[in-house]
Amino acid sequence: MVMYEFDRSNKNEYLYHQNNQNLEFIKHTHKSYEIVFCLDGELLCEVDNKKYVLKKGNALLILPGHIHSYSTNEYSKSYLCVFSTDWVNSFYKMTKDTKLSNILLESHDSDDIEILTNDKINHFIKKGIFYKICGKIFEQSEMLPNDSSYFLLTNSLSLYIENNFTKDIKLKNIAKEFGYDYSYLSTFFNHNFGMDFSSYINKYRIQYATSLLESSIESITEIAFKSGFSTIRNFNRVFKEETGFSPREYRINYLSQQPSVKKKND
Repeated sequence: MVMYEFDRSNKNEYLYHQNNQNLEFIKHTHKSYEIVFCLDGELLCEVDNKKYVLKKGNALLILPGHIHSYSTNEYSKSYLCVFSTDWVNSFYKMTKDTKLSNILLESHDSDDIEILTNDKINHFIKKGIFYKICGKIFEQSEMLPNDSSYFLLTNSLSLYIENNFTKDIKLKNIAKEFGYDYSYLSTFFNHNFGMDFSSYINKYRIQYATSLLESSIESITEIAFKSGFSTIRNFNRVFKEETGFSPREYRINYLSQQPSVKKKND
């Protein structure tokens, strides 16, 4: 799942694709647009504390800066696309200081996904697809005012976490740096991100670690420290709590489902 937008969303015409089965992802926000298409089953989405149930054929457009998360109760199959604001610059300029009242599409054209994922199709046609989707959302929505202080703080917190999650970060230090009372910031974080700061950081680090276990040949010890854990013991404990597997079990299970891959011994 894409989560490290600080090195991606500033690129011109940034475009990221992801196919998912039983998508699960904690509350987060970033600078890009995100659209998710439900291909089968039922996908639960939450945007700014509003819940959506996506079924086959539905799509959801998430505007930059809005906190969102995904979960699956039984089964879901989905396609997710993250794209930078310059793909739809006119739409972005018109809506950037607002929120839209209805971001759910009841139906989507399956050809859109084929076009967006085809590297041989030029960017003008893809841009047309994005404008078509944004146009449909705009047509069915009212533009509502944003709470600017809310968006400033949630996005500042998200950006800070993205840039510092591998370090020894604590909310009391962030509160001091941002100029907020610690108790206020703790309550704000718990309410808007759905958990306390320490639990969120652990989940963030474990999701990063799983991506490294899947995509790299680095040792488990190297991945533990690279993900922000100070000891391998703590990493193993938190990883087991979050995934139900040890890091070694997770990697073996993942690799057993992939084509033959050379792996560095841990």
